Amino acid sequence: MGIRETLNENPRITTGITVGLIVVVLAWLLWPRGGDAGGGGGGTGVTAQTFFTTDDGKTWFADDAQKVPPFKKDNKDAVRAVVYKCGGKTFVNHLERYTAEAHQKLTAVYAKGGADANDPTMVEPLREGGLEVKAPDGKEWVKVTDPKAAAVMQPKCPDGGADLEIVVPPG
Repeated sequence: MGIRETLNENPRITTGITVGLIVVVLAWLLWPRGGDAGGGGGGTGVTAQTFFTTDDGKTWFADDAQKVPPFKKDNKDAVRAVVYKCGGKTFVNHLERYTAEAHQKLTAVYAKGGADANDPTMVEPLREGGLEVKAPDGKEWVKVTDPKAAAVMQPKCPDGGADLEIVVPPG
């Protein structure tokens, strides 16, 4: 039996692989790489900031990419906002936060700093295992490992177009 037949006969495996690939791509896009946020010096040209929101994606602001959401900003919970542009419209596609357990562990790793904070083998399992996502108008947070998360994270152009591009903070 070939790979194609196995995937066709096991939709859960196919969904798991798809979600895993999305997580890897998002981690690569969002992983802080640069000198300002403890990213190992020798800036790579990738920003050390990302977008966050305190109002379910209606507005967003740039802040240190190593902040572990949710965190308090103006007495409100701030979560990561994944921002796209399509057809001239900029919008939040989905929101991200960490479970309480993952938040605690990631915060401790980043506070300790040093090699552990920049070691993907230390940080990625915490990030992937504890990441939750939600649509801006969604009611529930779902773990990124849940098959429902793939639909939440799939970028959708509001006008139905296909010219999507991810937006990152300047600088």
